[in-house]
Amino acid sequence: MSPRIASLAAAVLTALTAALALHFASAPTALPATAPPEVFSAGRAREHLARIAARPHPVGSQAHREVREYLVDTVRGMGVTPEVQTTAAIHPDMEENSIPGATVHNVLAHVKGQDSRGVIAIVAHYDSVPTSPGASDDGAGVAAMLETLRALRTGPPLRNDVLFLFTDAEETGLVGARAFAFHHPLAEQVSVVLNFEARGSQGPSLMFQPGPGNRWLIQHLARSGAPAQASSLFDEVYRRLQNDTDFTVFLQRGKTGLNFGFLDGFMRYHARTDDLAHFGLDSLQHHGEVMLALARHLGDDALEPTPPEDAVYFNAGPFLVHHPATWAPPIALLALLAVAAALVMGLRRGRLRASGLTWGAGAVLAAAVASAAAVQAAWWGVLRIDGGLGVLPQGDAYHGGFFIAGLLALTLSAVVGVHALFLRRARAEERVAGSVQSLSPHGALAEERVAGSVQSLSARGALSEERVAGAAQSLSSHGALAEELVAGALAVWAVLGVASAFAAPGLSYLFAVPALVGALALGGRLRGSPEQPSARGRLLLAVSAIPALMLWVPQVLNLYVALTLALAPVATLAVAPWLAMLWPQVFAPTARPGRTVALPMLALACVLLGAGVVRERFDASDPRPSSVAYAVDASLGEAYWLSSDFEVDAWASRFVSADAPARRLDSYLPRFWRDVRVAPAPHRPLPAPSVRVSRDETRDGLRRLVLHVESVERAPLLQVRFGEGTPLQALTIAGQPVDTSAVARLRDVPGGGLLEYWDVPPGGLPLELTVPEGTKVQLRATAVRFDLDLAPGAPAAQRPEDTMPVPFGFAVTDETLVSVTGEY
Repeated sequence: MSPRIASLAAAVLTALTAALALHFASAPTALPATAPPEVFSAGRAREHLARIAARPHPVGSQAHREVREYLVDTVRGMGVTPEVQTTAAIHPDMEENSIPGATVHNVLAHVKGQDSRGVIAIVAHYDSVPTSPGASDDGAGVAAMLETLRALRTGPPLRNDVLFLFTDAEETGLVGARAFAFHHPLAEQVSVVLNFEARGSQGPSLMFQPGPGNRWLIQHLARSGAPAQASSLFDEVYRRLQNDTDFTVFLQRGKTGLNFGFLDGFMRYHARTDDLAHFGLDSLQHHGEVMLALARHLGDDALEPTPPEDAVYFNAGPFLVHHPATWAPPIALLALLAVAAALVMGLRRGRLRASGLTWGAGAVLAAAVASAAAVQAAWWGVLRIDGGLGVLPQGDAYHGGFFIAGLLALTLSAVVGVHALFLRRARAEERVAGSVQSLSPHGALAEERVAGSVQSLSARGALSEERVAGAAQSLSSHGALAEELVAGALAVWAVLGVASAFAAPGLSYLFAVPALVGALALGGRLRGSPEQPSARGRLLLAVSAIPALMLWVPQVLNLYVALTLALAPVATLAVAPWLAMLWPQVFAPTARPGRTVALPMLALACVLLGAGVVRERFDASDPRPSSVAYAVDASLGEAYWLSSDFEVDAWASRFVSADAPARRLDSYLPRFWRDVRVAPAPHRPLPAPSVRVSRDETRDGLRRLVLHVESVERAPLLQVRFGEGTPLQALTIAGQPVDTSAVARLRDVPGGGLLEYWDVPPGGLPLELTVPEGTKVQLRATAVRFDLDLAPGAPAAQRPEDTMPVPFGFAVTDETLVSVTGEY
């Protein structure tokens, strides 16, 4: 086989392996409603989703009540008696500076087992944020639960109990999950929690967070037959982020389980367009197939206690590979030893040079830095060209695929460009070394031979032109070409594997496995002929790249999707070293890589980024988030327009001009972290919250004050803020006592501690405060509506179709805030 054919075969092998890796990492195709009754069908689940995600249904809204009634009726229609846990609940440990609470209505469907050893709790929340119909977050999880319950009822009873828990008030601070986990008698019997979430509108359902001591659960996940996409990498990353789901509450309660979610389509998250029209049914199918397989598998398991031990786990094609986390350091050390053995053999045989290894390792590190800088510059340029991307508070794009592909092409261009520079420098070093070595004591004209002289003299006579060409070819193949580049990259990879095995074992496999396989292949190549490395040796190196491709290709896309385009340079710092290792394994040595690869890849990157800019245009399907809020201070008779937009669009500028002053408006937006534009607005005497003192007594040097704070109609959220420095000694919210540590945190909050309560009960929110005798308590109560229906000028009616309210949680959305301040 010729070297050219070997290179072509390596390229084809790489492409096929990458395609196969993506295929196995994708969500299964949605099954129609006509699928067999015992299997999960996204087509059937879609009918539930159409009812659940018909419109936004935040806690306390009429739509929220309708969804709850639909769940109760549907569960009852399947032959299961539903239970609704209705209670006032708070989550004192959710935030540092505030305490969320709500009147929650958790819906439970308890399917009894024949000989239960525990309860398998399947969990998703049925509330949405005020700005979104919630098709993906978390209508998909709820619809999947209903279809899974139906499918389970078609078969024989399971051994263990299965509890379908439709939690309430997740979006308001995980309040419903806390009410169940800490106050419902069934919570004590729960053995495993399977939580289903979403942070986008499409993509595979990833198992991104297991509970502690997870090895036995990972073993069950692998044996269940579920098409699970899981990696301990996800857990290592997720646990370092400031994110929470209902699963967090169960972990706090001492439970274990698995947390699933899909991430792609982040621009739809919490947005008006998180609806059926923009939802990927394949994601629903993936949710459901995993849910049903685990329900059946765990439902019939003995659920025997096992020693607490964590696992390292990852997908390798269709298989979920797993091993104890304690194996990570030995595997990484084995890879390091294998790489070291290959390097020693290469150095002893004269196939590798210490300087060449330094160049190879340096190329990996330089490629990472250069690629990240190039990606940062490119994304900055894209934002300058397409100003619309710069105003998106999510830091992402509707059609991010073009940008991700373009940035990957740019990264490959930078990696190959760095390699080309290093190769040029290494070859220059090699020519100098070759010239010195060619001098002999016989007085031969070695310089002419190395330079390519046609008929140079040697101590033994003339050398033919062919022999000189052969020697030159041998020299060019020797040293700092593929072998030294691969060896240097593998050395870096092996070191990273050992470091991660001790610092973050869950991601060590991404370095150790490719380094181990690559070292074996490099050793095989180094044992071959040094004069003319064979096509077989080149293919061997390409084959050794298969593990790196299978393990890394899906995670590269997950990395860009999870971090968003705003953090693409961070993703590049991980992706570039991988490409820097992969490139010499698969393709090097390549003639003139800068011209033949780096420049074409740069051109492709420009085309793809340009296509992304052209495609990224705001319309009714991909609307621009736009922020306007109306704030009224009923005590002062003042009113303001507010906007958190980086650039005010034409619609918002009717109320808040682009040159309006920006400042922190902590009194109205106590949880918002940056300045907003503020403009005077016509004052409307809108209904304001009221505070009623129902008891006030002083005893033993302490004043106990009971207040009822009433909200206003159609204002699902009530905010109550204490005056700064209020010396709270004790606090009870809606009959729920707040622990002393949370009270102390509220007492020390700059500007005053905050309570946020959704769906205030009739008669008002009861608060019981204890303060030192003689203390006056200042309160600011704000009723929040998530619309502009009562604002002057009917702003919402004038909103163009190509704009939408800012998705909840990202910035100030369409809100009407009415505040009143008083001292009691």
